[in-house]
Amino acid sequence: MTALPPVQFDQLPKSIDAFVTLRNQAAATPQGGAAMMVVALLVYAEDEELGQQCLTVAVDRERLFEGPKGYKGWQLSNRELQFLRRQLEGKAYLPRSYVAGTSPEGGYLLADPPYKIECTDNQYSGDSASGTYKVFVACSGAASPRPVTVKVNDKGIWKALEWSSLVVGVQPPAKRTSDDL
Repeated sequence: MTALPPVQFDQLPKSIDAFVTLRNQAAATPQGGAAMMVVALLVYAEDEELGQQCLTVAVDRERLFEGPKGYKGWQLSNRELQFLRRQLEGKAYLPRSYVAGTSPEGGYLLADPPYKIECTDNQYSGDSASGTYKVFVACSGAASPRPVTVKVNDKGIWKALEWSSLVVGVQPPAKRTSDDL
């Protein structure tokens, strides 16, 4: 595994325009494209409607369908949206496990910004010159990083093509027991 330069951002986007601006800056690299998928999931965990818009612009166009739940008439398939809802239901902490400095013991709470997403690649990542590349996103709630395959579009923006490993389970946050007896 080779460490790639981390992707940093100062705040979660509060609008689709802010997300697109951040994406256009960060996703000029394969790890930036994977990180923007994580950011879209972070937004989705807080605001499903805005999150669906962010997901739409974070994923490769071949993964989109016409529909009202995304951005500019495009969205993830209803099946994928249902899958995401199920995977994140009651687990809003899951996307935060991809932000450096979080931990199960700390309830996956985000520290002060800047937020950092760390990625690696390896001999099986492929060749980025081909336009498709696999990066591995560090996860504080799992024993190993999670793969994300990204693909560069005609504008030079790397977008997530396959990201299902980002929404599989992580170690649950530690339960804090309050003893005010």
